Amino acid sequence: MTHTSTPHYRDGTAAGFKGNSAEARETGKEAAKNVTETLNRRHRQMMEAWAPYGSYGATPEEVAGDLGLPVHVVRPRAGELVKRGMMFEVGKRPGLLGCRVMAYSIVKPSAASEAP
Repeated sequence: MTHTSTPHYRDGTAAGFKGNSAEARETGKEAAKNVTETLNRRHRQMMEAWAPYGSYGATPEEVAGDLGLPVHVVRPRAGELVKRGMMFEVGKRPGLLGCRVMAYSIVKPSAASEAP
């Protein structure tokens, strides 16, 4: 996807950052800049990793395990792809630590399956 505007977190086209101190925010800003530079490649990698799961989808923990990446690398990419309309939330499931976590799919849920 080609963007003519400046990449921005709210659009899912740039990594976000936060911090409680000026130093932490500056470090986070620099790290986010570095991640943003590789975001298109990472997004393609995520789309390919979620594809085999079809409409059922997978949790970020499952995909992180498949890719051998830490979940803190995978989970933000899923959120960015949802913002871009390239990935969809398909419901919460038990995660690896027992808590319910969101599962995602690259297949848009049908209107019938979105109903409560």
